[in-house]
Amino acid sequence: MRFYRLGLLALLTVALPTGSSASMFDDILGALSGGSGGSGSLSNTDITAGLKEALEKGTSRTVHQIGTLDGYWKNPHIRIPLPDSLQRPAAILRKAGYGKYADDLELRLNRAAETAVPLAKPIFLKAIKEMTFADVKEIWKGPDDAATRYFERKTTGDLTGAFTPLVHKELEKSGAVHSWRSFSSKYASIPFIGGYLKDDLDAYATRMALQGMFTILAGEEAKIRHDPAARTTELLRKVFGR
Repeated sequence: MRFYRLGLLALLTVALPTGSSASMFDDILGALSGGSGGSGSLSNTDITAGLKEALEKGTSRTVHQIGTLDGYWKNPHIRIPLPDSLQRPAAILRKAGYGKYADDLELRLNRAAETAVPLAKPIFLKAIKEMTFADVKEIWKGPDDAATRYFERKTTGDLTGAFTPLVHKELEKSGAVHSWRSFSSKYASIPFIGGYLKDDLDAYATRMALQGMFTILAGEEAKIRHDPAARTTELLRKVFGR
């Protein structure tokens, strides 16, 4: 059947007279590719609805999975470490018997991220609603993380704006700022080594929270594309069973 379609397409390409309308050729091409009607074919409406349904499910599962207690802290793939600039001071503090200050600060960074993640859901849903058919087609035919990359482009600014104030509030409320001051103070007290430390914890925690969220979202996207068990509705099975 595929060879028949290719042969017919080639014949039509040659046979159509010069000056034939582009829309006529497009209609024929769409019919041959299953883009309009026919049993088992995928219409533009099917593809759009199926992809948007998949993205709604994937983003909801991502938010539910990591926007909860220990969502980051106990997931080795997205757990937020101390910033690179604090790794050496943390190692020194641990050797000096003050490791609890470094450990507490790291925990607080993860807790702030877990608290902020639920804010992502309405932002993701807005991005899905605003998708054009060109976006949908590019994602549907794209690599395993095409939708995740779309979300990164479209939502990072809004997510950063939404996350940052809450991350700051949570770091303050949770005692992370106190932990940070204790961490810095203990490090500064070590003779010949220490010094007062500087780091923008709000920006760092927000950036790492987003990075972890997109990592999990990419995994959810890949499941729907490749794991039949992840396609929980007839429309998803139809669109992603290609």
